[in-house]
Amino acid sequence: MTLTNIIANISSLNDKDKEYILDYLTRHFSPSASQQGALIGELRERKFSHGFHCRHCGSTSVVRYGKRDGRQRYKCKDCYKLSSDLTNSPMYRSKKADRWIPFIECMLNGLSLRETASQIGITHVTAFYWRHKVLSALAKESIGIFEGLVEVDETYFLESHKGRRGIPNRKPRKRGGSATKRGISNEQVCVLVARDRNKTTLSKRVGSGRILMEQIDNTLTSHFKNDTVLISDAHNSYKSYTSTNDVEHIIINGSKKEYVKKGIYHLNNINNYHSRLKKWISRFNGVSTKYLQLYLVWFQFLDNRKMESDLSKKKQMLILASVHGTWETADKLRLRNLAF
Repeated sequence: MTLTNIIANISSLNDKDKEYILDYLTRHFSPSASQQGALIGELRERKFSHGFHCRHCGSTSVVRYGKRDGRQRYKCKDCYKLSSDLTNSPMYRSKKADRWIPFIECMLNGLSLRETASQIGITHVTAFYWRHKVLSALAKESIGIFEGLVEVDETYFLESHKGRRGIPNRKPRKRGGSATKRGISNEQVCVLVARDRNKTTLSKRVGSGRILMEQIDNTLTSHFKNDTVLISDAHNSYKSYTSTNDVEHIIINGSKKEYVKKGIYHLNNINNYHSRLKKWISRFNGVSTKYLQLYLVWFQFLDNRKMESDLSKKKQMLILASVHGTWETADKLRLRNLAF
């Protein structure tokens, strides 16, 4: 097949297939250094869009201070510390910076740690720390304010000490296992999810067992406007919250075969979100409770951008994580107790 025929065949493809080919050629035939250079250039523009500032103390008294390994360095005149475009990013001090772009692709595809390690040539331990550095930074992204109709409901995950030795008061479970008590108990971790019709979503681990009014108040109030309408099931905690905070409340009582009111009030969006979240997180065969919030952030990022191209999502994940920043080290991640 001639080059002319190849070009003609590519021209006949749809936009999605064309972008896939472009992404493939970029990853496999462009020098990794140029990929990384373009990414760092875009990162610099986003990180310093309001002017250069020190990533250590926040001072704007920053000057260029030569280069190291081809990367621009900066020096703060106030704290005298040096920094670069990658300081305070997940890639900071990484000895394998050229592996980060394929690593992010593995995250977008939801590969396991060992699959990721095998595919990009790092250890599964390194893959674990890289994953959690990215997620710790993404967790800082602002949720925004809910508008109009907001569906709110909680879902539950079995408490897990995955990876821990010497679990007190019970035997270790295998591949997630099951609870010893029926129904909702303190063995279940409560995750509160709120989602408006614009797809603005908040998912947060709030505690163990049945949800409480105080947990709803602490999680939602700062994200609500005065004219927000909360739609929930008939649990008393939601009734107490809305009456205390003077929020309009629509109750969908499923136990009475009630699923839609006036054609617009329902919990379909939030129930579908729960279903997608449970199915996605099941691939990990149980997630440690102390890291659960980070996995909620991961899924939320993917779900909010599911209509975007893979190339766009790959760039956004790494750039957003770098802009929000993280000082997490391997030791800090390993010794963390409960996330958030």
